[in-house]
Amino acid sequence: MIIKQIKCVFIVSLLACNLQAQLKTFDPFLDPACKVQPVSQLEEWKGCYMWYPGQLSAHMQKQLKKESDERCTYVGYPGTFNMPIYQSFFKKTVTVKKEQLIKWHGNGEITCYINGEKQGAATREYTLKPGKVQIVFEIKTDNRLPCLIVDGEGIISGTSWEVSLDNVGWNKVESNVKYNKPAVQPDDRQEKVVEIPPYKYTPLINADITGDALSIGKNGCAVIDFKHLEVGMVKLSVKGQGKITFNVGESIAEVLNKVSKDNEQKAIPVFELDGSLQQITLPERALRYLAVECDGSCVISSTRFDAILWPVEHLMEFESSDESLNDLWKAASATLHTAMHNFYLDGIKRDYLPWSMDAVESSLAGDYLFGDEQVSRNGLSIALMPPKPEISDFGIIDYPLHALIGFKHDYLRYGKIETSLLYKERIVQMMKLYESILDENGFLTSRPEAGFIPGWATKMGPSGNGTPSYGQILLYLNFDIGAYFARLWGEKELANHYEAKAKSLKSSIIKHFWDEDKKAFINGYLENGEKDERISHHAQYWAILADIFPKDYYDNLFENILPEIPFYKDDISFEKGYEFLAYTKAGRTKDALIFLNEVWGDWLSQGHTRFPENFSPKASREEQLVFYGRPFGLSLCHGGNGVAPVVVVLNGVLGFSQSDKNISEYYINPQLLHLDWVKGRIPVKEGFISINVDKDRNCSIEIPNNCIVHVGDMNDKKTFRKKGVYSCKLRK
Repeated sequence: MIIKQIKCVFIVSLLACNLQAQLKTFDPFLDPACKVQPVSQLEEWKGCYMWYPGQLSAHMQKQLKKESDERCTYVGYPGTFNMPIYQSFFKKTVTVKKEQLIKWHGNGEITCYINGEKQGAATREYTLKPGKVQIVFEIKTDNRLPCLIVDGEGIISGTSWEVSLDNVGWNKVESNVKYNKPAVQPDDRQEKVVEIPPYKYTPLINADITGDALSIGKNGCAVIDFKHLEVGMVKLSVKGQGKITFNVGESIAEVLNKVSKDNEQKAIPVFELDGSLQQITLPERALRYLAVECDGSCVISSTRFDAILWPVEHLMEFESSDESLNDLWKAASATLHTAMHNFYLDGIKRDYLPWSMDAVESSLAGDYLFGDEQVSRNGLSIALMPPKPEISDFGIIDYPLHALIGFKHDYLRYGKIETSLLYKERIVQMMKLYESILDENGFLTSRPEAGFIPGWATKMGPSGNGTPSYGQILLYLNFDIGAYFARLWGEKELANHYEAKAKSLKSSIIKHFWDEDKKAFINGYLENGEKDERISHHAQYWAILADIFPKDYYDNLFENILPEIPFYKDDISFEKGYEFLAYTKAGRTKDALIFLNEVWGDWLSQGHTRFPENFSPKASREEQLVFYGRPFGLSLCHGGNGVAPVVVVLNGVLGFSQSDKNISEYYINPQLLHLDWVKGRIPVKEGFISINVDKDRNCSIEIPNNCIVHVGDMNDKKTFRKKGVYSCKLRK
């Protein structure tokens, strides 16, 4: 009897441990309860698909807009973006030493010219003769991306090819090695399907659960919680009579809501049960919860949520002695992963669309978590204004200014100057447009066509209209980064021009917006020209990131100014990824961790598994769901607010930074604070930097080839220049 009791206690304890472990798994790819559906193995070529730079993002943005319109109820999308084109030309000149077979594949009508001689429309391969050969392809499509993959010894696509939209102006091709399967084109759906089982059943009215079968009696109702918030289709086996209805959403309150106009997604059709065992597949929706009601009675079994997730590798690793911090990091990673669908998207339930600020900010964390360069590059393309931009193309006047921030981050992370060169013309055109609309102080002011959006945490300003100081600092940062790239491009005159613009603008910013008494930047000017002398956080963090904020006043800012801003921790918006990056840059990791625990930690303690677009920590649960004046308008998964915990861990706790002069030179200065130990693996372009540090500052670090890694603070750093594993003692 005692043995049986011990076994029973052990089993209960084991189940409790398993449940606890399951609760702390936030990403379905990493959840042992979930199953990734296998995909068929397809032929791979040595070459990869190529297309005109920015056209993949243009076509995928168009496709997402279509999907958004089909599923989402309220969708607004201001601004003009790079438009999809349905014709492209590809060319390459090669010297063939011996007969060489080449083959190609793509979409639409493909015409090949060999030394000017047109080949048959159905031709998909050709044997090249020895000698100098010019190869030209013309592609026309109806509604797809004009793209091409070519395979042949020494003539593979993606290397040294040129592309044109009009057969006149030529550019380098954009491509990615992961698109190397002829049967799967870049604008085909790339997601993997993950089977997510029900995590919890909640019978509400005349319902019961037995095993994995849910029984619902007449006019009964139950809610199924899948734990993971994703996009996909729920599949069920149902047997019974009557009408069965379904409602999906991100919260229990939402799925129990009966007012259809309040829902952010279009209603799911009612299904009629006929007494037989019926297989029901619900239309694609974003959801965590599913409410089921039946006016007759039925039994539901074999329930699963087939979620679509972007295929990723989890490159960055982190673990510490603090489980709550570990959970924050894992939930942040899952939030960014959920938002990945060709871009880092806005609210997957509310609009399912890429927004430039959100996409660029998300890449600051996502490029270390997953390293999907193409997803980030797609975001850079939509962040830029369209070719030959005009004032009427503005939707939000400051959003395109995030693009250059993203391009510099991309260059540091991946080390490829080619990315900026693909978009060089559009970058220069965009900067010229901004220069053309500046006032006498060199400031950017809101226009009838477009205002500023500093975020949603603006109870203390700044206004979206007028001349906000943060917008001018963001513009200064663009001139500074523009000069950085111009030097890399070998454009000395352009670099000097941007440097002069940056210098002049910095002087004007300090003259007009720095409050010498408070030692902080004011909000700026209102639309009527009146000075807005209030202090909010926006200009402060941008000034730190732009190296404009005086370091001598950091302590005053974090200890006196920020804590005194009304609503500072009551009104939290999606720009916190940038702001927390400023926290870590200023050496205020401790303050950032306290902030994270109070807001992000509180959100997890309420039972959520993804982070939302904004937080209202002191609001009621009902009020926390309200956005845009709609009761369920808030997206409970928004990649932007997954960034904050990641940058605090990466740049604060692990103390990672990188030189922008020698981009293969890295710094690691761990900030353990209350932690007994931390372990981390940081992906860099050369490989991985792995680090293990305890509270006594005993450190073990492994570094890859071809880089320099400095460990410790600047006054007592250890420098390692060769691949290997090293042990050292860091100064406390």
